[in-house]
Amino acid sequence: MSAALVSALLLRLGIASLVFTLLAGSLILVRRPLRRRIGAAAVYALWLALPIGLALCCWPRHQVAQPAVLALAPAPLDGVALPALPVEAANLNLGYLVAVLWLAGAVAAGCLLLLRQRAFLLALGPLRPGRQGAWLSMRPDAGPMLVGLLRPRIVLPADFLLRYDAAEQAAVLAHEALHARRGDLWWNALAALIGCLFWFHPLAGAARRRFLADQELACDSAVLGSGQHAPRAYANALLKSLTTASLPVGCTMQAISPTKERIMHLQDSVSPRRARIAIAVLLAGFSVAGAGLGWAASGEALPLAAPGGQYRLATDLSIDGGAPSHDEVLTAGSHRLAGLRDGEGRDCEAELTLAEGKDATVAVQIKLVCDGKLASNPRMVARFGEPMTLAIGRNEKQADGSYVTAKGFRLSMRVDKA
Repeated sequence: MSAALVSALLLRLGIASLVFTLLAGSLILVRRPLRRRIGAAAVYALWLALPIGLALCCWPRHQVAQPAVLALAPAPLDGVALPALPVEAANLNLGYLVAVLWLAGAVAAGCLLLLRQRAFLLALGPLRPGRQGAWLSMRPDAGPMLVGLLRPRIVLPADFLLRYDAAEQAAVLAHEALHARRGDLWWNALAALIGCLFWFHPLAGAARRRFLADQELACDSAVLGSGQHAPRAYANALLKSLTTASLPVGCTMQAISPTKERIMHLQDSVSPRRARIAIAVLLAGFSVAGAGLGWAASGEALPLAAPGGQYRLATDLSIDGGAPSHDEVLTAGSHRLAGLRDGEGRDCEAELTLAEGKDATVAVQIKLVCDGKLASNPRMVARFGEPMTLAIGRNEKQADGSYVTAKGFRLSMRVDKA
């Protein structure tokens, strides 16, 4: 894994963690008061903002052509060295460690979830055909539930026909069938994936539990809102499903939402149409605005010289404290220096890109590559005709106050308009 890839991965992970904290924390706080005003279905739809926000953190890096006028940055003065490469190497090693720990944790969490899901499905035993396309498990504590991403199946407990009366059976089947029609299994799989990626985040577990609870409340509201099932029969079905075993990934009648809370909300009205429209508009606006911000934030400025501009670049290059060699070239905006050596003795080369800025200033973007890998990417700004100095390696102060780069290279530059 290259250094640039590690840095980009950690940056995106940090941004995604911040977005996850803000969105998940906000949804956890507002879900209950909002449910009383706009209904369970609308609150459940709001959870879509979380995967949208995380997806917007994954914009690929892209280069944006920068006009000739550049934002000014403090220019390194003569005798002031940039951070030595060993420090960058230490930071890179720490970045590798963090990336490996995060990736190992995500893979471990995913494997554990898959093993739990497989063990649960195997424990169901052979399934027997039941009524209305459902399947009966060999266990009395397995179901009612919906399992299987590619082949969704409603699984009922072994004593389903004895434990539930006809009205309760119809309510249970309608509940699980609605989960299948809405594709809730896929949303639950996505929630499980996000939980694995953010295994280290303290809000990951709480957010997933509340998401599943809102999913069940929205399903309850939709089933009862159809008017085909009596609230009393539905409540009895919920009470009789309390023994349902914990399902790692899927939809279960009992779920993790407190049964008392679900029964209390059975009389809640369905989310009004204007609330559903408002949520759809809000999510669309969030997506568009977030896409714009994400694209702008992922842009990497590419400094360009003014069209047709030419510059005279004078360089004084000293290697390992040796006598500086002077050179002057006429360039349209870029120049390459070879034969450099850093403080560790690695062979390096530098690509200089010049761009004119405000108030008679010029910016020099330096791309330093050592042994085929990017080692440093500083930028210096000065007025035309004023010297700029870049020192990489070990610098020693002389008696007259000047500096000599004893190990590495020292590059002094002066840029004039041609």
